[in-house]
Amino acid sequence: MTTKYILVGGYPHKAPDGGKAFSRELVRSFKEPVRILECLFARPRDNWEKAFNQDKEFFTNNLPHKKLEFQLADPEKFREQVAWANAIYIRGGASETVLLELQKQSEGWEKELSGKTLAGSSAGAHAISKYYYGLDDLKIGEGLGLLPLKVIVHYGSDYNAPNIDWNEAERALNLYKEKLPLIKLAEGQFEVKTL
Repeated sequence: MTTKYILVGGYPHKAPDGGKAFSRELVRSFKEPVRILECLFARPRDNWEKAFNQDKEFFTNNLPHKKLEFQLADPEKFREQVAWANAIYIRGGASETVLLELQKQSEGWEKELSGKTLAGSSAGAHAISKYYYGLDDLKIGEGLGLLPLKVIVHYGSDYNAPNIDWNEAERALNLYKEKLPLIKLAEGQFEVKTL
């Protein structure tokens, strides 16, 4: 079975439709109730509950006719939670490093992705990709490599303005290590890949 990946440029609610198309794509083809796992590892722990409730409200409002079940990801049982879920949403935040470390702590979770959808926004898209351009430190980073590609999120936005030169970010990432497809995603924009 294949895995569907959705890379989001950041803040799905900033899409022109308020995130409806992304929400529909996340749950497409799953029987109800659709089980969504919210991964907030890139955010400070004391913000997890608040962000979890915001995301539940976001998906419930965008999918009013769908029966949904939610779980908040826990690093201690992440692999089991991924096995439970139909769709996993890795929300962005300030720390790709913490996100990647907590996911690596749950060894083998990526083996549970067959037949599921894994979506990542901002730092979540970084985690899914092989390489990314970090907008906070203005350096190239390495994700988990679940998809063989390079990504730039929040593309063309005022994120960390005026420090980012988007053309230079694209040039540097294109030249980094091996040649791979480079995806530039604006706020709320998403791209779907299957593997």
